[in-house]
Amino acid sequence: MRVPARVNWIAGPVLTLCLVLWQPLEALGWRAGYLPGSALVLALAGGGLAVPADIELTTVNPAHLFGREGQSLEYGYLRMFGGLGGHTLRWQGHPRGRPTQLGLRSLSEDRLELRGEVPTTEPLAYFGAHLVTVTLRRGYRLGSTSLGIGLTGAYQRIFHYSARGLWLTAGWRGALSPALSWGLAAHNLGFGQALDTQAEAPGARLGAGLAYHNAFLASSIGVDLWYDGSYGAWPVLSWQGGGQFLRLYAGLRWLPGTVLVSAGCRLTHHRWSLTYAVGFQEAALGLPQMLTVTRIL
Repeated sequence: MRVPARVNWIAGPVLTLCLVLWQPLEALGWRAGYLPGSALVLALAGGGLAVPADIELTTVNPAHLFGREGQSLEYGYLRMFGGLGGHTLRWQGHPRGRPTQLGLRSLSEDRLELRGEVPTTEPLAYFGAHLVTVTLRRGYRLGSTSLGIGLTGAYQRIFHYSARGLWLTAGWRGALSPALSWGLAAHNLGFGQALDTQAEAPGARLGAGLAYHNAFLASSIGVDLWYDGSYGAWPVLSWQGGGQFLRLYAGLRWLPGTVLVSAGCRLTHHRWSLTYAVGFQEAALGLPQMLTVTRIL
């Protein structure tokens, strides 16, 4: 992301930090903004287009809305490094028989340093960066396949610059056989303001994936391929396995210039589930961690 020349951001790495994924920062010009929508997304390194349906993966593929019946409430906490952190809150239900999800997400960092062109020991001032998004997702059945559509509105503010965006995300899932499934997704189908008006508007991000399911071992392996105009194409591998009480996850993503290795686990007891994930990458980008708690209502 570019900013006006008169502002020298020591905090630049913080804003281009994370791990690179998709919505909502890309649609607002906040590039390299991988902010996983849930701990499971982080655990799978942003993959999971075609793995077994799970509502924690709706930010990857909205067609995952069919991953659970009934109502549920989900809270997530994301921690990157320094003071950068985020919160997510999502509700899912089935009004009129269709899976519907309403989500709120925020990201903030209140100790970014403002410095001039002349190096100084202390910053000129401190300021904050804030992002808030609201997303509504809806699921539909198309024969034996499932379709999910999401509409996201976002507002972000950094220093005295602000931007807004509104865009669609669509996903489609189906099965080729009991052991092999496929998934497609398209992100950033809309418009948004960039913080820097001279920056090029980011285009759509497209993904396609296949997953193999081993019923005997209760495990799945997924392979996704993503593409957008900013980074080109990159693959993501994901794995999950275990039982109903404890499941383990792992992911590997080769984005041009950086590699992310991630792992996580989920504990489930009655109506509660707790998912924790951590990502390993270049030290300068920090150690992303996320915790998601879900309650079936």
